[in-house]
Amino acid sequence: MTTPLSLIARKAELTGLRNGLDVGGGKALFYTGLPPATPDLATGETLIGTIALAATSGVVSASSALATLTLTVPQAALAAASGVIGFVRLANGAGEGFMDLPVGLAGAGQPVTVNATQVYAGGELQLVSCVIAK
Repeated sequence: MTTPLSLIARKAELTGLRNGLDVGGGKALFYTGLPPATPDLATGETLIGTIALAATSGVVSASSALATLTLTVPQAALAAASGVIGFVRLANGAGEGFMDLPVGLAGAGQPVTVNATQVYAGGELQLVSCVIAK
């Protein structure tokens, strides 16, 4: 059964997520293919690259009936492998996965936006935006 949460409770939930990500330095791991059933499971997909998140990974806010966690956009990183980005795993410094999110280009309506979904080893991997809404 799903229990509806108030706006303040959803904002607190996202604050907890952000604080957990920040432990040991959060990171965004970019993978090919589809995510596993939960972020608790290892993925057999190719790790395209990793971007370290800011020390405080993002800002939690609320507007109307929506709570959001907007990640601070880090600088670009170099891709470790070539491939088409399928999903991003947000993890803490110990590599513990918090959530897997779909990826798209600007205007695609995905929570994670990148500058390009096709990435080449040694090329730029850039997180343009990431907004998690509850």
